[in-house]
Amino acid sequence: MNFFGNKKEEFCAVCKKRTARTSKPKKEWNVKGQVCANCYVDLMKKPVSKKTNSDDKCIACGDEPGGLNLWRPKKEWELKGWLCEPCFNEWEKSDNELKKNCVVCNTKLGFMPRRAKKEWNLKGYLCKNCWNLQESKT
Repeated sequence: MNFFGNKKEEFCAVCKKRTARTSKPKKEWNVKGQVCANCYVDLMKKPVSKKTNSDDKCIACGDEPGGLNLWRPKKEWELKGWLCEPCFNEWEKSDNELKKNCVVCNTKLGFMPRRAKKEWNLKGYLCKNCWNLQESKT
């Protein structure tokens, strides 16, 4: 048991030196075993060849802006994947347009628009009266 810090020494998988403190290597490095601090810093300095990943593309336009420039779509949009900033802004703009009027009776929606359920086959938002009417039909 290691109650008082007397941890057993391990060997670095890269330089094979004995060390008391080791770190877990990243998956991209393809190193089996623990790594000492010096080797960890050296491995961090080396550039990692990035594989083309389908997650790094915008699902709307197919553009590859990179992982940091992709946005997660809102839950109510029901999209699987990522959007680039221009596509995200376009989706948000069209969603805000849908929130202005009820899709059934075309009345102006108030503070709390209600999203139509999937089984109603309506795309957009409903006012309170139309929501209650649709809810009573099911």
